[in-house]
Amino acid sequence: MEKFLLDERAAIFGEESLAEPSSLVTSELARITLNGWSVETGEFWTYVRPAVTGRRVQGWKLHVSATILSAPEVLRVCLPIFVESKTSFKFAATVHNLDELNGFRTPRGNSGKFITVYPADDEEFRRLAQRLHEATDGMAGPVILSDAPYREGSLVHYRYGAFTGLRILSNDGMYRECILDPDGDPVEDQRLPVFSPPSWAVDPVRTPAEAVSGSGVLLNDRFEVRAALRHANKGGVYRATDRRTGAEVIIKEARPFVATDRWNRDVIDLLRHEGKVLRHLQPLGIVPRVVDEFVQDGHCFLVEQFLAGKSLLQRIEGASEEDSVWPSPADVPDLVRELTRLVSAVHAAGVVIRDFSPSNVLLTPDGELKLIDLELAALRTDDGWTVAGGGGTPGFSAPEQIDGAAPDVTADLFSLGAMVYYLVTQVDPAFVDDRPAGCPLEERLAYLVGPARAARMPGEVIRSIITGLMRSDPTSRMPLEEVLRLIVSSPPRSAALEPGPHEEEVLDEERWETLVTGILGHLTANLPADTEDRPWPETGFGTAADPCTVQHGLAGALAVLARLAEHDRHAPELLNAVLSRMTGHLDRAGHRLPGLYFGFAGTAWALFDAGRALDRTDLSTRALELAANLPTSWPNADITHGMSGLGTCLIHLWRETGDARLLDRVNACADGVLTAAAPGRHIGWATPESFDSELAGYRSYGFAHGTAGIGAFLLAAGQATGRTELLTAAGRCGESLLDAAVQIENAAYWPDTPGSDRRMVFWCNGSSGVGTFLTRLHSHSGDPRYRDASVAAGRAVMRSRRRTGTAYCHGLAGNADFLLDLELATGTGREWAESLAGLLWARRLDRAGRPVLGDETGMKVSGGYGAGLFGHLSFLLRLRHGGSRLFHLDQGQTR
Repeated sequence: MEKFLLDERAAIFGEESLAEPSSLVTSELARITLNGWSVETGEFWTYVRPAVTGRRVQGWKLHVSATILSAPEVLRVCLPIFVESKTSFKFAATVHNLDELNGFRTPRGNSGKFITVYPADDEEFRRLAQRLHEATDGMAGPVILSDAPYREGSLVHYRYGAFTGLRILSNDGMYRECILDPDGDPVEDQRLPVFSPPSWAVDPVRTPAEAVSGSGVLLNDRFEVRAALRHANKGGVYRATDRRTGAEVIIKEARPFVATDRWNRDVIDLLRHEGKVLRHLQPLGIVPRVVDEFVQDGHCFLVEQFLAGKSLLQRIEGASEEDSVWPSPADVPDLVRELTRLVSAVHAAGVVIRDFSPSNVLLTPDGELKLIDLELAALRTDDGWTVAGGGGTPGFSAPEQIDGAAPDVTADLFSLGAMVYYLVTQVDPAFVDDRPAGCPLEERLAYLVGPARAARMPGEVIRSIITGLMRSDPTSRMPLEEVLRLIVSSPPRSAALEPGPHEEEVLDEERWETLVTGILGHLTANLPADTEDRPWPETGFGTAADPCTVQHGLAGALAVLARLAEHDRHAPELLNAVLSRMTGHLDRAGHRLPGLYFGFAGTAWALFDAGRALDRTDLSTRALELAANLPTSWPNADITHGMSGLGTCLIHLWRETGDARLLDRVNACADGVLTAAAPGRHIGWATPESFDSELAGYRSYGFAHGTAGIGAFLLAAGQATGRTELLTAAGRCGESLLDAAVQIENAAYWPDTPGSDRRMVFWCNGSSGVGTFLTRLHSHSGDPRYRDASVAAGRAVMRSRRRTGTAYCHGLAGNADFLLDLELATGTGREWAESLAGLLWARRLDRAGRPVLGDETGMKVSGGYGAGLFGHLSFLLRLRHGGSRLFHLDQGQTR
């Protein structure tokens, strides 16, 4: 195989840029616009359409793949074909976008689709497919897994799917791209990583006999695949048996042309390079042995010795789910010492690991540490460093390496520091990947580390090791010899260093003002000029949520801005942006979902509160009209998506208006909830299996989807209506939750579902949400068991605080808001809530000089309520000004 050398010149990102996909057709695109074509470049795609175009809902469409190097030529030879046939198409607008499409972390159903073509009919499809295949024959591009190849080895692929399609709001409050079945009913247009056309769609290329193909489980006539451990765009990882020896092996696969870089290297080169590094390190006994390496059907396979054990990541996450700690305080120094020696041995062998992270270090049953997944490692040769790729694991790989620096042993020093940080805090160091001007990374780490928790050595030693290894300046990072000296010479501690609330960072009044001002400033500065539905980006599946709802939409933002106005802190630019988009969307789309967070009960709540705070009766009137037209009969009974959510909103509106008609609708919701309860000693609810919902069959103890949230609604409904059967049902919810509690020392946890061993601590599922209900049940009944259980839930929240993200739904903001509820009900919790507020301050990020907080990913900043900045603001406002908890009913009075 060809040797790839990364020298100083090639590592500089400032060298001549790669050609953009449209670089060879700029003049031609300009020319066709004079003939009536439109060329519109969006954030990701460039859309090219003729003057007159049909509007097909769905059909067979074509995709043409390319690498970042071949893309300009692929587009150049394809464009005349599109122009001549007057066919609409789109292509990845930038080389960066295409690199993202082809990346080895890209979802397999989306990968490779450089050009998408929309033929006018099936005859045109066949003509275009053949011509595009001929024009691109011999060019480079990855296989598109969701499609069928037009011919073996062709860049041209095809699948059946939406053209204009139908965008339909699902029963879960998420928009789905749909097509129509032969009866005219909408079905989701799924992008699966395998060619799977609808049963009614006749393949226009292959006959049914040709379309049937099987995939064997025997590789290289030797390795019998037993299980797929992981599927990824770059290829799978399989567990197999070697028929020659009977030994168990691991097989790693690499697909051609995936993640091709500017030097024309792809994941095949990465895999072959990994094999070379493994062979080089074999004498050290710290890596799996290479058993075989071969190519089959154009795919490269590396067969490695199977090593029993779990990665450090698996050990830590597994312990976290069981609410235990691994490594134990006594084991941390030994583990740090062995990790340090492992890095030292690798460096002595002329290798820089470059992706030294908990997922790439295996702990065997006999306690040995082994390195795995070494495709990014650099190997020193007489000619320099030999590598086959760049990048790394965010948070664990050194910043200069992520930015493209040449290999250097100092990068592994940073990674070792990140590993130690993760071991002693149980927090992913990706949270700290923020380098504001004037604040070196080591200073940020100093307060993020705080009092070290899991180490039988002085906290100052742990902090000095972490901050010494993770310095911004690679040349000043602590040498491995110094790390070993500090560990060996440090006097042992007799107990773990568990920080109390006063040992955390403190969010005092000045910091509170700085953080809130920073968040509001960031939101204002990042308002887009156009009037699109979403003024701020959402992440993950939140991008598909209706923009008017609470969890990922504008209703949460509106409620927080209304609360700000109540405290004489007006943000008119933000309010105008939210209200104009929200009311515009409400005018254009139907809204029928009853849930409080993913439906439109929360939208009505926010509109009403905004009307009251801004003295705008039009908003309050619209809110009441919206709430009056939402269904009180619905298959889902929960808070976020179903009847309990609508009923909770109606109680809020009834309390504010006294309108008896609202109370009638509360009774209707409550009747439906009681009817939907599953029979048995423990009361509970499951969404019907027959309901078209991602939650079908799901049963939960949590506040978002289960017993706690439904119980909170029944309690409030019983108080409002005087119906004793509702209060009795709420009491049964409380008893069921007490029975389901998992007590660990003096803390209480709840599984996410009955029978599960996953113990959660969040508002949506777990201690925070269950405690939210139990505090209200205690305030109503005075039963000390509910008080004790809610305090125990607070202890569970506190124990997990350093492993918890910042978001409201499943993070610090929502957990801290529960602790304020706990204070109101029991007199315990304010100090704990202040502690969590201090952690939010410690995790602040810098954006253009403004302190903000990351979303649920910890890596991005978004505006949503459940996962972003408005959820953070909701808690911060209540922490300082008191008052009710947004989208929750007041707790009532203790009897």
